[in-house]
Amino acid sequence: MRPHPTYPSSFDIEATVSSKGQVTLPKVLRDQLGIQTGSKIRFSLTAHGGFQAEPVLFELEDLWAMADGGPKAPGVMTFEQMGAAKARRAW
Repeated sequence: MRPHPTYPSSFDIEATVSSKGQVTLPKVLRDQLGIQTGSKIRFSLTAHGGFQAEPVLFELEDLWAMADGGPKAPGVMTFEQMGAAKARRAW
């Protein structure tokens, strides 16, 4: 994923949680991360009580399909992306 050419590579953004527990991601963040309607986001809790969020680029099933030579997921996955995707799943 490439950073958006007009935005800095690192910045802070705040958003407000609604009464339904929903947060609207600001457009600058959606643009930077390539998030569109229907995109999935994975939340990970940190040991220090915070969390990280990242767009879900590939599902584990996509990895297996790529490894088995079955139907291909869109795009090409690097070894780093594959390792990160595998690490996010708890068995």
